[in-house]
Amino acid sequence: MKPKTKGILTFAVLILIIALLIFSWFFGLNLGFLKIDPVKTGITFGLDLVGGSEITYEAEGTESLSAAELAEGMETAITMLRQRLNTLGYTEANVYKQGTSRIVCEIPNVEDPEEAVQMLGTTAVIEFRDCDGNVVIDGSDIESASANYSAIDETGVSTYHVILKLNKAGAEKFKEATKIVASRANEADRYVAIVMDETVISAPYVDQKYASTGLDTDTPIITLGNDASLEYAKYLAEIISAGKLPFALREAKLQAVGASLGERSLETAVMAGIIGIILVMLYMIIVYRVPGVIADISLLLYMALFLVLLSAFHINLSLPGIAGIILTIGMAVDANIVIYERIREEILSGKTMRSAVDTGFKRALAAILDSNITTIIAAGVLLWKGTGTILGFGKTLLIGVILSMICMLIVPRLLLRRLVDMRVVKPKYYGIGMTKTEEISEPKKIPVIRRFKITGIIAIVCCIAAVVALVALPFGATFFNLDQDFVGGVTMNVDIGRPFSDDAAADIRDIVADVTGSQPFSVTKAGNRGTQASIRMGEVPSEQRDAIFEAMKAKFGETVTLESSDFVSASVGKDITKSAFLASIIAAALILIYITIRFEFRSGLAAVICLIQNLLVMISVYVIFRMPLNMNFIAAALTIIGYSINTTIVVFDRIRENVKKSAGGSFKEIVDISVHQTMRRSIGTTITTLLPVILIIIFGVPSIRNFAIPIAVGVIAGTFSSVFIAGPLWSAMRGKKAIKAK
Repeated sequence: MKPKTKGILTFAVLILIIALLIFSWFFGLNLGFLKIDPVKTGITFGLDLVGGSEITYEAEGTESLSAAELAEGMETAITMLRQRLNTLGYTEANVYKQGTSRIVCEIPNVEDPEEAVQMLGTTAVIEFRDCDGNVVIDGSDIESASANYSAIDETGVSTYHVILKLNKAGAEKFKEATKIVASRANEADRYVAIVMDETVISAPYVDQKYASTGLDTDTPIITLGNDASLEYAKYLAEIISAGKLPFALREAKLQAVGASLGERSLETAVMAGIIGIILVMLYMIIVYRVPGVIADISLLLYMALFLVLLSAFHINLSLPGIAGIILTIGMAVDANIVIYERIREEILSGKTMRSAVDTGFKRALAAILDSNITTIIAAGVLLWKGTGTILGFGKTLLIGVILSMICMLIVPRLLLRRLVDMRVVKPKYYGIGMTKTEEISEPKKIPVIRRFKITGIIAIVCCIAAVVALVALPFGATFFNLDQDFVGGVTMNVDIGRPFSDDAAADIRDIVADVTGSQPFSVTKAGNRGTQASIRMGEVPSEQRDAIFEAMKAKFGETVTLESSDFVSASVGKDITKSAFLASIIAAALILIYITIRFEFRSGLAAVICLIQNLLVMISVYVIFRMPLNMNFIAAALTIIGYSINTTIVVFDRIRENVKKSAGGSFKEIVDISVHQTMRRSIGTTITTLLPVILIIIFGVPSIRNFAIPIAVGVIAGTFSSVFIAGPLWSAMRGKKAIKAK
């Protein structure tokens, strides 16, 4: 096959694959071995996108339970709550375990979490009834229920079934009742229905052979038929066990998001994403020409696969999750920027186009792998220690990084080789403004070592606010605007239907004081419309929250609407604080270990110092601008850890490469040269990462804007530290140790 024909065929096949993936977004795809749901139904949208209520239950009275007993009880409680929600018609609700002793229920389109709590309750009502509705046994008679797979009759054929463990009174009642049931003349009436909350879950048949004896055992067997599965047997066992939970459930957190607020969040996030992606694609074409087009094709494939995977694995997508997607798009392009900059250097050094492409990919591989693995470490810690919507962010970040390494390494190399085979080899096609290549004899430098005192002082000054705030914490003083995620309490966001003013804030404070007997922590302006008030107060009962809202309606008029209401208990806030601290420490330690293995301990220490500096800069933003410090801070912090290390490793990788090529000499000089050689990449990556994030800031609602601003600052700080701090710090730690000649 001719090179031109082969190249055209390769591009055509790739475009066809992208088109097929995009088709599956809207209509789904069933290939027999693989079924992909449409994105609209495959992806579960978080409450911050569709509105609804979130309830976090905490198990109480678990001190005497073993870890296995607690885990079993939690699974039973989850099954009970999920079944109750299905019975109530909330089939789109999401129920999952958080940590070891909490259960989260996310219920779309229910704006009053207090109402949801009343609907769900905390205790299941399990009853066994005969065909006349008579109660045979109830939850008080049941000690346990377990799924099993074995032979239960003379045929010797194994089937799935459920074994009941009854107390003495329950066994006697069950024996007498099943005698009557088995003796019924009409075969259709020989069953005992298992009923939860007036809903029949199952109706197992009682064979006529038990007419004289009944099920005379304290462990009767519920047969499920030959078509039953292990999943159904476990489900039924958990439903039965729900009538005898070994602990109580109490509400530890209540959160409500209005549907209109969620819709605005989704619309603005999607708009920011689309515009950001278009701008990134235009930037790549303008700067890199033909390779830029290749990068854009790879990016389209990346995004198409990303959405398909989100749908296939039914990822719960929230606002931080969307921010994670937009952020990984910028980071995905980074791999291409690193590669194309290396190809550009090879072209300028006089190599043929094919040799430049092969060498560029080969030399960029180590930096790409190292930088992405450190980001994966940060995402892994986030998945391990994160909770709630942060888990969704961690999943999108992890999927995005792994997928970007596949799409941005394999596809561009294949397509660029095809273009070379098709004789598309002029340097101007590759963003190089020259007609013939030149040998580069003397590498240029940026005097980062000589300017280290100045840049170091700048870095320290940017961290002062964070250091002061952190040092003050043990002494009882706080400069942070701690959200209820960390301290517990209640936050109500209310649209008062008129411009928010100092007088309105004073009226709201008086209302809260009258109802609760104490002043709120703060009453501040919220949202973009200028009519919203954010009220933060301590833990108050639901009746008082309702009374505050009704009093505000009486004061400001019936147009007052509750945009959102969040309640977090102090215990949840304490656990979140602990998780945030541990996540940062663990991520930094793992990254230090990895960089030490790949480079040396001093470089790893320099990188960790830089990422700590970047975190302190981000924390300073929270302190100076009084931004609410909540769960999104953890996601933002770990994102910056990953990004900071990403940019630093690219510089370190070039330093390592230049040291290997050096015949002895000054390490300081190599640092200056390496920083200059990677400068175009540092600037390009910063631009492609910042573009989507800045658009989130411009178009986003306050909740996601408060998440994006620290990330934008962290990206800028990460670029600054990787260029001006990391290399000089590594050099300073080496001292005057000379480079050995190779």
